[in-house]
Amino acid sequence: MSGRRALSLRVRLWLAGAAGVAIAALIAGSLLGTMFERYGQRALDQRLDDDFATLAGLLEAAPDGSWQLRRAPADERYARVFSGWYWRIGEGEGARQSRSLWDDELGIDAQVAPGPALWTQATGPRGQQLRVRVQQLRLPGVAVPVPVLVAADRGDVIAGTREFRRLAMLAFAGAAATLLALLAWQVEWGLRPLRRMRGILARVRNGDDVRFGDDCWPAEAAPLAQQIDELLDEHGRRVERARHAAADLAHALKTPLAVLSAEAQQPGPEIAAIVAGQVRRMQAEVERRLVGGFATDARRRTPVAPVADALAALFARAGDGRVTVGVEVTPDLVFAGAREDLEEMLGNLVDNAVKWASARVRVHAWRTGGRLWIAVDDDGPGMRPDALAEAVQRGTRLDTRVAGHGLGLSIVDDIASGYDGRLQLANLDPGFRAALDLPAGDPPPTS
Repeated sequence: MSGRRALSLRVRLWLAGAAGVAIAALIAGSLLGTMFERYGQRALDQRLDDDFATLAGLLEAAPDGSWQLRRAPADERYARVFSGWYWRIGEGEGARQSRSLWDDELGIDAQVAPGPALWTQATGPRGQQLRVRVQQLRLPGVAVPVPVLVAADRGDVIAGTREFRRLAMLAFAGAAATLLALLAWQVEWGLRPLRRMRGILARVRNGDDVRFGDDCWPAEAAPLAQQIDELLDEHGRRVERARHAAADLAHALKTPLAVLSAEAQQPGPEIAAIVAGQVRRMQAEVERRLVGGFATDARRRTPVAPVADALAALFARAGDGRVTVGVEVTPDLVFAGAREDLEEMLGNLVDNAVKWASARVRVHAWRTGGRLWIAVDDDGPGMRPDALAEAVQRGTRLDTRVAGHGLGLSIVDDIASGYDGRLQLANLDPGFRAALDLPAGDPPPTS
């Protein structure tokens, strides 16, 4: 591949326009010159026709059956020696010719058949380029046709055409220069939107959060601006999703890591099983994030009681004994979804409740029709009523006195929404409740 850079749009447009103007000027100048030459030629031919008619009118039959010229034409052009205007009647010794030929002769064969005039070119006595009209006339009383020849110098036509071409080319050169100046302005004005686009893209590259918007872009540039805006928006969404995924994964691994840390400080006979279980949980969480984050699976069925009991035991082992976690869930309650999602939602809610509780956290559940309700209550200070709607927003931390990242409730709300569910927050008297509204599954069959 060659490293040669392509010409810019500005240069391409200017070169194309300049070539077009130059070609148009040359063609127009050539056509006008040809038209002027033809017009001059027709005017000269018309004068020769008139002079021929004058000569023909002066011819008459002589008494001996030959022809004679009543008088010579009075036109001064044919009287001035070598003037470039010549006539000749007849051939041989009886021929007559204009005084302008003096004693010279025109080397033109006038023996043509009677009928229409013959137009030809010849060289005059002084090397002039002559336009010649030859025709055989039949006169009443004259036995043989009479050849009549008139000729005129084409020098004036040639010189006039040459001068006209020169002046036309000068005029077209001036017009072309004006057009090229207008073309340069047109190119600059036409490419101005692209320069604006380049400036906006430079700001984007420097990190500014700007968009092209509907800033009166030309019809040709508007789709490009819109597509770039959509590309920037999609890039921003992908970056934001990547950040959220990284934050969610870190948050999901926080509890298993806390359990492993507690077991490492107080090793017991069950440490191997606990470590293996937490490792499996972290592996499942990582795999779930790698395959698309919260990919809900409503076909699976998960009993609620085992998950709640396991979480209560987990927090009891990882905690400092300040808060007790009680579970009041009957074995017949089933969540219509994946166990990992239920563990993620309940784990975040219980973790949040333990942080704020004074001494007690209670997990209880019930079923209403086809909906499963799971509530996590604590006896903590609760939340400001005006802050309940903000609590599920990603990254929102309403109190920095307790460690956290402001992600737990938003993760729960995201997973519940994937199952067409919701998270409801409410203050108790005293305490706080986080309740999950989820799809219920059929209870397992009894043996």
